[in-house]
Amino acid sequence: MIKAEFYKADNVYTGFSLSGHAMFSLDGPDVLCAAVSGMTNLVINTITEVFKADFAVVIDGDNAVIDTNVEKVSMSAELAVSGVIEGFMLQLTDLQEQYPDNLEVVVQQKNITKGN
Repeated sequence: MIKAEFYKADNVYTGFSLSGHAMFSLDGPDVLCAAVSGMTNLVINTITEVFKADFAVVIDGDNAVIDTNVEKVSMSAELAVSGVIEGFMLQLTDLQEQYPDNLEVVVQQKNITKGN
């Protein structure tokens, strides 16, 4: 099962973590894994390349874990970056309804103190 955790602070999405394997298809291409991987790459590239956010991305291929977090983003792009992450969460939530045995989506509230 893929577990997707989304991080949210002060109503702003700040990152996400994906872990595990979908295990939807053991006899050929795993369409669920491919969909999640493609969306993940789109989200990371949009945040880092389009919005130029400092977006920490840690990939542990041995344990099938991707962990991300917005470290710095301009105030003008903060809500756009949050929107991209929220859109990703909503899409995975839709997939979770179709594949409840293969995907779990959770939103974690984080308390973050913003500097001046």
